[in-house]
Order: sequence, then C-alpha cells, then structure tokens
Amino acid sequence: MCAACARSDDEWRGDLKNPDPHVRGLAAIGLSLQAPRAAEAALPVLLKTIDRSDVGLEREAARALSLLAPEHVEWLLEELVGNSLISSDRRGAMLNALVASGAKAAGPIVVCLQGPGRDVADQLGEVLLQIGAPAVPSLVQLLASPDDFSLQNYAAFLLGKLGPRARGARPALEEALNSPDKGVRRAARGALQSMGRGRGASKGP
Repeated sequence: MCAACARSDDEWRGDLKNPDPHVRGLAAIGLSLQAPRAAEAALPVLLKTIDRSDVGLEREAARALSLLAPEHVEWLLEELVGNSLISSDRRGAMLNALVASGAKAAGPIVVCLQGPGRDVADQLGEVLLQIGAPAVPSLVQLLASPDDFSLQNYAAFLLGKLGPRARGARPALEEALNSPDKGVRRAARGALQSMGRGRGASKGP
C-alpha cells in the first residue's frame, strides 16, 4: 500500500466499483489508510473482501476495518445487528474493530443494547469487557436504564466481570443495592464484591 500517497481519494473511490474483486479490495484498503474519516464508501467493500479467501486480502481488510471503525461505529453496529446471515469471519472482524474503537464505541454500544442490540447482547457485552475501563461510564449509564431491570442486571454483571477496573462505578452500584428488583440487587452486590472492600463487599478481617 505504499502507493497510497501517489493516488487521490477520488481515484481510490473509483476503483471501489471495479469488476475485479482484488482491485476493489485494494481500493478499499488504500482509501481506509489515506482518508479514514471520509472512507465510509469503503466499508461494504472491506466486509466483502474479508469474506473472499480467493482474493487473499482478508487480513489487510480486517486491519483496515479496525482503522475506520472509530469514525463509523454506528454503521458497524447497524450492520452487525441488522444482518443475521453474516459469516463468522466478517462478524469476528467487526467485533474486533469495535474493540479497537475503545471508548468511542462504548456509548453507541450501550445505546444499541437498549434497542435492537439485545439480540447480540452477549457479543456486544464481550466487546465492552475487552474495551475495559474506558467502557465503565457507559456501563454506568446502562445500569441506570429506567424501568428495565434486565439491562440493569446485565450492566451490573459486566461491571462485576471488570472487577477492580470498574471501581469508578461503585457509587452507581451502591445505589443499585436499593433496586426493587432482587436480581439487580444481587448482581450489584456481586459486582461490588469483585472490586474489593466497600458496601456490599464481604467483611474481611
């Protein structure tokens, strides 16, 4: 891809419609490297290239997808949630790209979980866990989901899985101990215990 600097964005975009899948893949990768913020047109081509073992650009396309992801998190989430027939390779690349987006992905993922993302909650939850501490503020927002005990329970569960990395969520978890839902109270108590000493934590010597 060293030739990227010798081509304009428009030249790369033109090749996204080339009948040759190898040329299309190279164009999508080149545009992603050169202008990630303006490369939304490359996203569908990258996903198709990830699925094309005959083209031989799967790894490069997956890396380019991770490069684009921070600027196109919502697009990736819509594709992930809206297409149940995507291949395991494509799904894995998309999830890895969301992880690579870090804190930029956490908020949109929580919004997605409050809507159509429930169907892939286990996968999105794993992404939040891999993002780690930067996802904690968004998980606190999920914990406060009004009148939705299942989401509150899931948020507390994920915060517990993060353990000490989620200590910033302690006040919200302590508030959740007063929830009218037994499951939320239990999950909040378990999360607090995973973080160490504090309300809800086991009394040590």
